[in-house]
Amino acid sequence: MRQSVSEFGQLVLKATVGVGVPLGIAEDIVQAVLWLQVRGFAADRSICQALNSLDLGDANPGKVADGSQHELNALPGKKLSSVYLSAFLMDALQTGWPPVGNSVTYSEVESPLLVFGALAWANSEAQRTFRLQFMTDEQDFSVKFVPGGATVHKFKEQPTTALGRAGCLIVQAPGTKPCDDGAELVLDKNLAGDLVQTGFRVGLTADATSVACLKAFAARMLVLETDRSLRQGAGAGVIDAD
Repeated sequence: MRQSVSEFGQLVLKATVGVGVPLGIAEDIVQAVLWLQVRGFAADRSICQALNSLDLGDANPGKVADGSQHELNALPGKKLSSVYLSAFLMDALQTGWPPVGNSVTYSEVESPLLVFGALAWANSEAQRTFRLQFMTDEQDFSVKFVPGGATVHKFKEQPTTALGRAGCLIVQAPGTKPCDDGAELVLDKNLAGDLVQTGFRVGLTADATSVACLKAFAARMLVLETDRSLRQGAGAGVIDAD
């Protein structure tokens, strides 16, 4: 279904806060979702998966590893929330992450596509160069981030669950070559500008099931209309005459 960029962004924001994510982190994840969605990636499904996992308790914010400001680990028996990992790594980009010459692996991430979007959006300011490989249940991707853009290698579709790698993120040195010769998508400043302008002109497409999921979470932000709720700031307030 078609939605305006601002309408969809507000829906994602309300849904994310609706499952208990702090407002600042929710605002960051909106930028990641919009970055992906206007470029043709199915971020609507990814954010729904991430919010469902948090809501059901299958994923958690993780815990910073002792002695490392850039290592975030899931709690035992849980997946690592891509919402919280995205915000964590967006901040880490400003403090020397990723480490030069070393690979970093974040395993058991429920929606790694969101982390890709978050890093791509944040790197427009951080201007770092590094490569990220991530695996979903259906596909592998290798992304080289450079100042002003990213190059995405989409690997051949193959089931990865049998390999035990689904939901894994590997941060590699910038010179690391892609693991496959799959389709390549170059996301540079010119293309980004064209896609964003098109998005704001004609809106973006979101899956109807995903929109329904997001609306259900966003509805948790609503309160009953009473004199007390109006006095405390709900709706337009007690003097609204519309």
